[in-house]
Amino acid sequence: MIEINNEVKKIMKQIESSGYEIYLVGGFVRDSIIGRENKDYDLCTNMPFDELAKIIPEMTIMKENDHRNTCVLRKNGEDIEISTFRGVNLKEDLLNRDFTINSIALNSEGEIIDLLNGKLDIEKKQIKLSDPSGNAFRNDPLRILRAIRFASVLEYEIEENTLKHMLAKKELLNEVATERIYIELSKILLSNNPGETISKYKEIICEVVPELKPLISFNQNNPYHIYDVFEHTMKVLDGTKKDITLRYAALFHDTGKPQTLTTDENGISHFYGHPKISTDIFTEFAKRMKIDKKSTTNIQKLIFFHDVTLGTKTKSMSKFLQLFGDEYIDLLFDLKLADVIGQNPDKMSRLAEINKLREMYINFLNSKPVLGVKDLEINGKTLKQMEFDGKIIGIILKDVLDMVTEEKLSNNREEIESYVESKYK
Repeated sequence: MIEINNEVKKIMKQIESSGYEIYLVGGFVRDSIIGRENKDYDLCTNMPFDELAKIIPEMTIMKENDHRNTCVLRKNGEDIEISTFRGVNLKEDLLNRDFTINSIALNSEGEIIDLLNGKLDIEKKQIKLSDPSGNAFRNDPLRILRAIRFASVLEYEIEENTLKHMLAKKELLNEVATERIYIELSKILLSNNPGETISKYKEIICEVVPELKPLISFNQNNPYHIYDVFEHTMKVLDGTKKDITLRYAALFHDTGKPQTLTTDENGISHFYGHPKISTDIFTEFAKRMKIDKKSTTNIQKLIFFHDVTLGTKTKSMSKFLQLFGDEYIDLLFDLKLADVIGQNPDKMSRLAEINKLREMYINFLNSKPVLGVKDLEINGKTLKQMEFDGKIIGIILKDVLDMVTEEKLSNNREEIESYVESKYK
């Protein structure tokens, strides 16, 4: 028996009292059995929607891709979704769902109806097609990525026949809207060990992220690296915390290496300029996936600066932070640390250097440095009081910021006003 939300149970009882069937299915049932919280209430019924609209007039009706009737009802801030059967009865509905772990039903009393042995597959920790024919992937190819996402998030294995159909039909992913691909890929990246998952299913992942293909088996031939670029990237990915900005930066940080390979007289490989090429490669990916501008910019910055040598003098730190910003500096150090961890274990001494640098930058930021005109002891209002107006105000503020950054001027109002008076009047 599984306890059902009172509002959901009330709806189910209303429909049953009218002589129709209704069941809770999908994520709520699966996660309740696993022991995870999930408020994704997905109901299926054989009640015609014209009758359903009479007993639940406040519901919003919509259509899904397979033309099933679906409605959404919002109760106490939570969405309850009601759909007509995918087929003529419950068994057909469950067979038309993606995986057996998502094809377990509950009746209004919370009793489990497991026609496809989904509970057994939860016990086995495996992802298995509800319909062994593989038609589920042809009907909606995104399910191929969903299988990988479930395997990654739940730490399950994909059953052999299911994986066979996924590999055979992976090209169908090119027919899926990129926005849907991006959502699933992001969920995979936010799992516990995304690098392990992507490595395991790289043939499929490379179908939607072809930028990774050139990295596979690309030898770095450098004393700092004992892994090829792909293996290194996966280790960096697994070495980062669950932050989507950081993980996309980790995924793309070395994608420019194959294009920037040079070899010196000692036979050692170098990849000068690869952060810029990697940033460009990610930019094209972001356009294709329609990633929002702010997220794109933040990821671009991490990729572009991941290999930069950071200065330790006040002026150097100030200039870099003005360029990079302070919001994501911690993520930059996280990426740098993960990058070293994913290299040669014999070169781990650099971890201490990076941690020391992080501490220096944190202390510098805590000292409230001048990183922009907003931090100056004067502003536009001050300059207007000094009888300046128009474009010259912006020019003066930029000049003062540069002078303070270069430590040629103190951030002191009287000193700044004296400087402005002598130079601009």
